[in-house]
Amino acid sequence: MFLVVGQGNPGEAYARTRHNVGFMVLDRMGLAFWRKGEALLAEAEVGGRRGLFLKPLTYYNLTGQAVAPLARFYKIPPERILVVHDEMDLPLGRLRLKAGGSPAGNRGVASIALALGTPAFHRLRIGIGKPPAKELGAQYVLSPFAEEEWPLAERVLSAAKEAVLCWVREGLLPCAQRFNGLDLRQG
Repeated sequence: MFLVVGQGNPGEAYARTRHNVGFMVLDRMGLAFWRKGEALLAEAEVGGRRGLFLKPLTYYNLTGQAVAPLARFYKIPPERILVVHDEMDLPLGRLRLKAGGSPAGNRGVASIALALGTPAFHRLRIGIGKPPAKELGAQYVLSPFAEEEWPLAERVLSAAKEAVLCWVREGLLPCAQRFNGLDLRQG
């Protein structure tokens, strides 16, 4: 069994913000989500593998509170968990799949690592670019993409959806080889 976690914040005020790209990717999956505790959950079979898709309602920085109980209940090991989240260290147009590692300042990823007791889960990092000034980071991630960015953002979200499906079917390494070098800024 697998678990795909889309990171984001609940509510219409956050729906189109950079911080919600994880939710946006899961929204493109065409799944029927239902409310279960502090999350929206969907169950699906992809490539003969049964699994769960999760949109935590705990707010971004507390994502671990929704992820860990679910992973424990369904006995899903960290290497079968994929967290889809925004990444300021990558420009808009780039994706990066990786296993484990530092949260690099991402409080949602840190929350999951703390709640699971390990950072060994997999991550799909979606580039959103850097804010104009470092001190504007929180404001930047909670702002929507600019109108001129949306065509590229839509291509990125479509590619991220394909990366999630690839990860479920084939695992991390083949998908990292396919998607980590992709630069959607080039058309």
